[in-house]
Amino acid sequence: MATWTYAEGEAKRKDFMVFWITDGETDTVGKSNLEIIGKGVEDMPISMNPETEESQDVLGNNNYDITGYAESMTVDPLNVSGESKYAQKIDELMETRATLSDLHLQYLCVKRYKTDSNGKMRAWIQEGVVELGDFASGLKGVSATHTVHYVGDRILGSVDPSTMAFTSDSDGSL
Repeated sequence: MATWTYAEGEAKRKDFMVFWITDGETDTVGKSNLEIIGKGVEDMPISMNPETEESQDVLGNNNYDITGYAESMTVDPLNVSGESKYAQKIDELMETRATLSDLHLQYLCVKRYKTDSNGKMRAWIQEGVVELGDFASGLKGVSATHTVHYVGDRILGSVDPSTMAFTSDSDGSL
């Protein structure tokens, strides 16, 4: 089990990165199949969206439990550009009015501010379903705002900063 260390000072927004795994191949993640999401994006929060249960027992006691999370990430705006494969992918999904499995993409989330004793960064891979939103909004170019709804379990692990190779915690190599 790895011991994680946080960097001194406050983590900056650029110290948390989200990548699209371009070929969807989660077994071999590295520089060659990753594209960072964020250039020109003004807001990209991951909302936890807790699922809750509320009840009251016969004695009048209120009970409140968080039973899970339905995480989502809004990407606003994503400017369509010839330099971004991710923007082109989202543009094509909008163009074809994609549905069902065509909207499932793989993402890698990386915390640069949290490292292990080997300098590897804490990370996870998770599948996301793209919910297409506003298209061509505003006057600053063509944008493709969308929300990624994370589904399934996270695969927790680490990323080597020099190669961006992902190793899951279950690989036993940490």
